[in-house]
Amino acid sequence: MSTALASPVEIIATDLTPYLGPNMARVAARMCAERATGRSDGTLTPGEVERALGMLRPMLRTLLGRARTDVVLLQLTQHLVRP
Repeated sequence: MSTALASPVEIIATDLTPYLGPNMARVAARMCAERATGRSDGTLTPGEVERALGMLRPMLRTLLGRARTDVVLLQLTQHLVRP
């Protein structure tokens, strides 16, 4: 999947797939987007991305541990947040 054409939620799901599997990654990406925005359409604006990634932290810490979570969230931030 090309990141130039993918939505932020799709990019999050793709990056989480190696750690959570494809189905759980899609659910986690959609869930964090919904909690961060209050919308159920599964979209994120550039300003909502950081808040959505913050919503992932507790779940990822439980599943992956602190060190791996920090690496995964850094990778996601680099893919999603453009300077």
